[in-house]
Amino acid sequence: MKYWFRHLKLLLLSICSLILVVACNSSTPQLNTNQTPTSRPSDCRVINHDGGETEICGEPQKIVAFGPPILDILLSLGVQAAGYSEVDLLNKKVFDNPSEQIPYLGDLVTNQPVNVGDRNNPSLETFVQLQPDLIIGEAYHIKEKYKLFSSIAPTAFFVNEGESDWKTTIKAIAPALNREEQAKQVIASHNQLIETAKQQLAPVISGQTIIVLGWSGVTKQSFIFPDTFITRLLEDLGFKTILGAANRPRTSIEAIANLKTDHILVLPSGDNTIDNAKQDWEKNPLLSLIPAIQAGNIHFIDYQLSRIRGPISAEIFINQICQLLQT
Repeated sequence: MKYWFRHLKLLLLSICSLILVVACNSSTPQLNTNQTPTSRPSDCRVINHDGGETEICGEPQKIVAFGPPILDILLSLGVQAAGYSEVDLLNKKVFDNPSEQIPYLGDLVTNQPVNVGDRNNPSLETFVQLQPDLIIGEAYHIKEKYKLFSSIAPTAFFVNEGESDWKTTIKAIAPALNREEQAKQVIASHNQLIETAKQQLAPVISGQTIIVLGWSGVTKQSFIFPDTFITRLLEDLGFKTILGAANRPRTSIEAIANLKTDHILVLPSGDNTIDNAKQDWEKNPLLSLIPAIQAGNIHFIDYQLSRIRGPISAEIFINQICQLLQT
């Protein structure tokens, strides 16, 4: 117990010391409302995000990416993260083998980001030790702790879903990193990829419907994807998506067997795998009666891509769905 109190005291002292350093630094992370635009240093700019406004001075060198969607966006802009929080908690201080530890994005990580811990319960001690100069995350991980993070470094958070998707987020983040032109190029490349893929797939899927299932297994209830990253990509490619409710209610195996759709895209979730999911659908007599299955229009893609939700994961998903539909 004494050790715990001593450890907590040291942590609080470290945070307080860092706050004093930040407050005394001329590159203050948050916008000073008493400061006029003419008095602001020339290398400072204000970025808008879902939490308000944040002032960034200079070019951030130590950036914390809270979660895969933000890392995806940073990497697409050619920026490496100094700190990172993955979906599955890593029991190491750093991502020392990113290609193995960070799904789909790890091959593009050229450094060894510090592991800042669970996105819902990050290590404040690690933040203090890292001393980042910019923290970026999604709203549901940052919003409640925004003031705390902002006392450590300039902080911005984004919804990054639905109408406020990665295109909105990347355009907001780019000025903080002086990467506006790169952001335009990323969006233009994505739009071109969509257009090319749509033309290729038109003879196969034009006007056809599709349902996306988060698949937990035959003995567990799954759900139909609502309006989200994956369904929007499918609509961009020419599908008509049949959407589930926003709160993702569980759907029984009997309800799934009654689905009326031309295609079914299965995303194995939890501890499930694509191979296990395929066996579920091949062996279950009820599922085998679905017309889409009998027509061979069932497809399997890793659920993880739906979590990343950035331009890099979008490209991976589009390439995979094109390959599945054209073979």
